Amino acid sequence: MRRKTLTVLGVLGVLAFGTASLFDRAEAAIGACTYKCICSVPNRCCTVNGVTTCKPDPNSPLQCTQGYPC
Repeated sequence: MRRKTLTVLGVLGVLAFGTASLFDRAEAAIGACTYKCICSVPNRCCTVNGVTTCKPDPNSPLQCTQGYPC
């Protein structure tokens, strides 16, 4: 039962990562967090316990001038 639960959580994590990667291609890894351009706005995305949250970060090292469709 535990193995099945871990497998399901792993698949969901891969799907979440795959879906997030469809929105933008620009990202830079810094520490446990990454910076991503989402709708041409730099965001800092951090993963804690398998949950990823993103917040706009004007101090991002990325130049988000690309016109990504939102």
